[in-house]
Amino acid sequence: MSVKDMRKSVTTMANKLHKLGYTLSAAFKKAWRRVKQSMTMKVYGTTYENRQELLRFIQGTDKRNLVTYLRRDKENRFDNNAIAVVVEIKNVGFAVIGYLSREVSKTLSPIMDKGIELNAQLLDVIGGYSYKETLGALINIRF
Repeated sequence: MSVKDMRKSVTTMANKLHKLGYTLSAAFKKAWRRVKQSMTMKVYGTTYENRQELLRFIQGTDKRNLVTYLRRDKENRFDNNAIAVVVEIKNVGFAVIGYLSREVSKTLSPIMDKGIELNAQLLDVIGGYSYKETLGALINIRF
């Protein structure tokens, strides 16, 4: 990411955070922290459609064969800031395993809309410890 892109993404994110109620100073501090460091977070919506089956399949796949990326979902009828988490399995295909939280999507979607790329990595498939417990996913996002 170039310095110009980094400044642009920090400003965009800080303005969104300011609209959410942060002071301008606190918004810029939080935005710079997000840009400088990676963010580890839970993926939401992993229980819808056939995502539990996908996560079970991914859980048994070698992580070197997985590529994770974020995709804007502007036509999402529930959230116009939605950002989908997509996992591609080499030689198999790709699928949406869930979405970023509304709060995070609200600050990152304007950055993605400006063409600034965010890097994502699937850290782990979590949960499923007993027969009733559902699976989830943890991802790491970097600028």
